[in-house]
Amino acid sequence: MMKAKGIGLFLAGCLWIVSGCALGPDRNSGPDRDRLGAIEIKINDLVLDHVSCIDGDKTDWKYFTVPSDTKIKLTFAFDEPQAGGTVVLRKATGEEMYRLFALPNSRREQVFDAVPGHYYLEIFCEAFQSEYTIEVSIPN
Repeated sequence: MMKAKGIGLFLAGCLWIVSGCALGPDRNSGPDRDRLGAIEIKINDLVLDHVSCIDGDKTDWKYFTVPSDTKIKLTFAFDEPQAGGTVVLRKATGEEMYRLFALPNSRREQVFDAVPGHYYLEIFCEAFQSEYTIEVSIPN
């Protein structure tokens, strides 16, 4: 009898582990869960979106296109400071340029020299959930 209980508990544990791996942190994310499904944002448009570790939508990907050599300013903020919001700016090749962490009750800005092409933004939270705003602009 003890042996059967032990095997039952073992199998239940294995099932729990397998189901957790199958669900994953982006189990309810849309096509923007990875770089191939990135959603385009236009320069000078303010975008409001949401990421959630709780609901299985931990990661959003966006991209923008720079038409000519120029400076670009990336501005973002997360509403929930405890979410551990992060924005990673990547070149079209996927190479990381900047990794920016949200600060409580403030906006983050990063200005960089851009060449023509696509740039990607990987946006995610480490815990909980949060709305965020992000804008890509050409500084004055």
